[in-house]
Amino acid sequence: MAKRVSSSNLPSKKLYDFSMEKKKQKLVRIVTQIVPDGIFPKHFTAKLYDIKVGGKGPDDLIYSQNADIRKFIPRGTTLMSIDGINNGKNLDTVLYANRKFTGDIGEDDESQPESTDIWRSYCLGNPDEAEKVVAMEKLNGEAAHFSGRFIDGKFYIITGSKNVHMIISCKEDIEKYDGVRYNNAKLIARAVWKQLIQMEENSRQILFNLLHHTKCTVVCEILLPNNQHIVNLSSIKEPSLHVLAMTPTVSDNDEFSLTALPPHHWLELASALGFNVAPYQIIDRKDVDNFIQRSQNEIHKEGYVLYYLKSTNGYENTIGMAKTKTFWYVMLRALREKSVFAFNAAKKRNGWSLEDRINSTHKRFKEIQIWLRFNNEHLTEWNKLSEEFLHWLNGEINTNSEAGENIRPHFPMIWDRFLTNTGNQLKVDIVK
Repeated sequence: MAKRVSSSNLPSKKLYDFSMEKKKQKLVRIVTQIVPDGIFPKHFTAKLYDIKVGGKGPDDLIYSQNADIRKFIPRGTTLMSIDGINNGKNLDTVLYANRKFTGDIGEDDESQPESTDIWRSYCLGNPDEAEKVVAMEKLNGEAAHFSGRFIDGKFYIITGSKNVHMIISCKEDIEKYDGVRYNNAKLIARAVWKQLIQMEENSRQILFNLLHHTKCTVVCEILLPNNQHIVNLSSIKEPSLHVLAMTPTVSDNDEFSLTALPPHHWLELASALGFNVAPYQIIDRKDVDNFIQRSQNEIHKEGYVLYYLKSTNGYENTIGMAKTKTFWYVMLRALREKSVFAFNAAKKRNGWSLEDRINSTHKRFKEIQIWLRFNNEHLTEWNKLSEEFLHWLNGEINTNSEAGENIRPHFPMIWDRFLTNTGNQLKVDIVK
């Protein structure tokens, strides 16, 4: 549960030392950024340390093979040191987001778990002992975080993307961070700041004090109309921030919950404070398998994050998390990746053939069928649809109606245009 935390920086120091040790083993990267001038008083010198598991590729393998990293370094970990506070140095874990969690084979976006039960190793307790599950809709946006601190009598927001964060005290501070590295973080910071300004004063002060005294992190998704994934977000005209969860800070105490508050209670509180929140539903534990089977056949959705709750001493603790994706999303994401490769990197090679790209796509679909265990009729229809799509997209590119570099950020609109132009709208409604 969320509670006032100790002012001791010992847990943060342990986290920093642990991260430095893992950096020596090339399992962790740490990017250090001096906070730009003009954000803190002149007698302060501050640094942010963004801590990221892995290198340039997916971090899944490192997380799966290193239980200590799973435990101590969430996706979205940032420390801050300040010289000048009380004539000394202060080290604080200013962001500590969701712990790494996974799903079933075939559902992960970047790599596949070794078995269907690997997700259980990421839980704090046995998910079979959960009494209820909160199923929160995945919105198919980008990861975003924010937290807050009162420092020297002034409130500061720490915010950013999955691995790049900044600290600001006003909107103008956002532009003090230079470089391409901060492009997404700036979009998120502007959206967070806009939300804070729009809140009622009483709600804003409740939030500020909650963030400062608990040192919790607010986990969000930001929907970006100019950088879409699979779900069509064209109805959104500007970046839209949606609150998902609140996570506790690093601590020396035993862990009982992956969230600072039960996720459904936090969403109700966040909504009352004025935030957009993710849709959710509460499911009895015995009904979860049926819910997953039904949800996999939904369309125009990425899927759900499942929060497994168990009551201990009167508190509902989140003892586990897992994600489940819709077949629609998994198949379209695979088609997007094959399309991006076919009309960019692959096309630069000698001997490029559209038929080879179609065959490669069908091979990928067959792998997904084995993982997700859907029927041959479903596979056949997706093979036909993907073949027609790749032929259509090839024609669009050859006539300069579309560009290869636009496939990834504009894929949902390209896909919908294909369905409309070819009369294929109903063919995606095939179920397991």
